[in-house]
Amino acid sequence: MTATLFLYKTLTLEKRLLNMKYIGVIICFFLQITFGYSQDSTLTTSSWYFRSMPFSFYSNAGKFEDRVSQNIEFGRSFEVLDLGLAYGRNSLRPDSTSYLQARITMDACQYGIFSNEVSVGVGKIFNSTTPMIFEYSTTILAQVSKKIGIGVIVGNYDFTGEVNDHSKQFFGLFLRIGLMRNEDGFLVKRPILRPFRHVKKFKKMKF
Repeated sequence: MTATLFLYKTLTLEKRLLNMKYIGVIICFFLQITFGYSQDSTLTTSSWYFRSMPFSFYSNAGKFEDRVSQNIEFGRSFEVLDLGLAYGRNSLRPDSTSYLQARITMDACQYGIFSNEVSVGVGKIFNSTTPMIFEYSTTILAQVSKKIGIGVIVGNYDFTGEVNDHSKQFFGLFLRIGLMRNEDGFLVKRPILRPFRHVKKFKKMKF
């Protein structure tokens, strides 16, 4: 009788401990969900943005007004991608040929406030013997505030038509207005931390 009672109490205790374990797992699960969402409240999956390249310079030979191009771009950011529509002109002449272009920009890597982007684009040049324009470019962007970034861009334009085609390499400056990205490439609603913060921490360490 005593052995049976002891066995019954042992099994009851194990059952209670098992139930407490399950309850603990459930509590941890809900805490993880709650705090996980609270930590990611600064992140968003999409946002509108605006880009402007007020000045870019072709490396090809020619007069100054023929070697400068400009454009503006408006679109939507989806995490690491910017999908936009750009409108620009190929020179500073009054009769400059304008163009409309669809562009895709991907945030390739991020280091503090600095990021490297890769862009591809295709569009149409109005009233030109080379009506198709193709672009491949890369940028170095510095995120100077919550929604403003400035940087440099280097790339190539390929102009093609039924008879003629030519290419131009360009170097330029650009401005981006919109939510910036963190080191994982996600859009954030707060300013990015300043670079080299880990270097400062390393200098403070004592060996």
